[in-house]
Amino acid sequence: AFTDKYADFIDANRKEDPVERLKTLKRLIHDLPEHHYETLKFLSAHLKTVAENSEKNKMEPRNLAIVFGPTLVRTSDDNMTHM
Repeated sequence: AFTDKYADFIDANRKEDPVERLKTLKRLIHDLPEHHYETLKFLSAHLKTVAENSEKNKMEPRNLAIVFGPTLVRTSDDNMTHM
């Protein structure tokens, strides 16, 4: 199931070697089902545009992560206290 991939993404992001971390994250992203991959690609492009206009909207990447992180990255049991 897709939710089983959650731990894989968390583990990949914890890798200390930045090159290995990026390589693993890229592989996991490309292994997503096509509809998830396309949705993530579209959302990422939109959030990039928002961040590029942070001087006007105050939504730099850190603020975007605070706002969207809990919605986009959550455990399969949907328990906010584990985030």
